[in-house]
Amino acid sequence: MYRKTKSFSNQLENLVIKIKLISVNLPENYLKVLEVLVSEGKFPNRSEAIRVGIRDLIRTEYLIEQSVRSSISPNLIETEIKSEI
Repeated sequence: MYRKTKSFSNQLENLVIKIKLISVNLPENYLKVLEVLVSEGKFPNRSEAIRVGIRDLIRTEYLIEQSVRSSISPNLIETEIKSEI
């Protein structure tokens, strides 16, 4: 029989994504586009579309900062961003 060990429990806790509820004010046009993306099935809901957008923004900003620090050319940054998608 399988028995859960403490290390396994710790590993599971690390896999759980903790989500916080925040309020964001968006222009109506943004909301309309989000609704279109959801209705076309590109995202299951608006929250997921917003999470993906924020994730991509953070990733892009991080890559830009790293490229400035290491003097990587902007073309290489673009390649890295595209490979992440």
